[in-house]
Amino acid sequence: MSRFVTLKDVAERAGTTVGTVSYVLNNKKGRYISDELRQRVLLAASELNYIKCNGASSLKGMDRKLIGILIPQFENQFFTRICLAAEEVFVQHGYDLIICDTFDEPEREKAIIHRLLSQRVDGIIITPTVDGAENTRIARDVGMNMVVVDRPLEGLEGYHWVTTNNYGCGFEGGRYLRGCGHRKIIYIGWKSGIADLESRETGLRDASAPDAEIYSYYAEFSPESGFAETEKALDDHPDATAVFYGFNIQAKGGVNVFRKRGLRIGEDISVMLIGSPEWAYTGSNDFSRLDMEELELGRKAARLLLDLIKKGSAEPNRVIQDCVLIEGSSVRKI
Repeated sequence: MSRFVTLKDVAERAGTTVGTVSYVLNNKKGRYISDELRQRVLLAASELNYIKCNGASSLKGMDRKLIGILIPQFENQFFTRICLAAEEVFVQHGYDLIICDTFDEPEREKAIIHRLLSQRVDGIIITPTVDGAENTRIARDVGMNMVVVDRPLEGLEGYHWVTTNNYGCGFEGGRYLRGCGHRKIIYIGWKSGIADLESRETGLRDASAPDAEIYSYYAEFSPESGFAETEKALDDHPDATAVFYGFNIQAKGGVNVFRKRGLRIGEDISVMLIGSPEWAYTGSNDFSRLDMEELELGRKAARLLLDLIKKGSAEPNRVIQDCVLIEGSSVRKI
């Protein structure tokens, strides 16, 4: 159960009354409060991580039946599917969702977490930004029920985490390309600053043949950047036989380069990606890919959070889900 600091807690720390604390923290005017007392109240509130409750104060001690979900890229089908799967579970148990897109911006993430705490949500599911460990500190301090999905809280241990085996995705892709005879491989990745995500490239390298050449390029997280880096990589390495995309957003733009150049995917060039967006298998598309089964990630995260809400604190639970290789027609044997 979350333990939020009350006005009474702040008043006791500051050595004053609840009324005075309320007056100061609500920035009311018209009553004289000495600067010394005002600063004492503000310091006490800061030290205790006081978070103002914006509504539902009458539900003291009761669940609000409200869950907050923070994802970094709503346009990324991987994350929208996680939300849909989680919502399916929560709705069955009478919970409503507040779904927020952080746009992968740490300051926005921090502000959203504070707003969710002020709403006294019953729990939070979050795919953190690179500063997620620091930004979630206040949620952890007040004992908020929280489950982390996909990316880790960098540098922290002891939290509930449901994720894909990112290293395994890269390794399985590398193993598959090796089995198909590819020795000159372009890898299009993303310098996220999150080691677990960047382990996809490490997995690829570890699984590739000893004599393989891996040419790594790093795009911004957008289709446009994926297109630009694919063009550059092909110009630099026209003898490459395969392109492996570590992230499906970059692949979405990158595959257009082959069509632009008249290269037949699966014949003139082999293409593989991590992720299973709909465009990769609709129409005439049939890409070989590593499916991260994000629907199951969403369900597992929701069930774990519900368990925390119902039973209270528990030993940190780490759930690592392996990806599934789907063989398409975009990789040929050589």
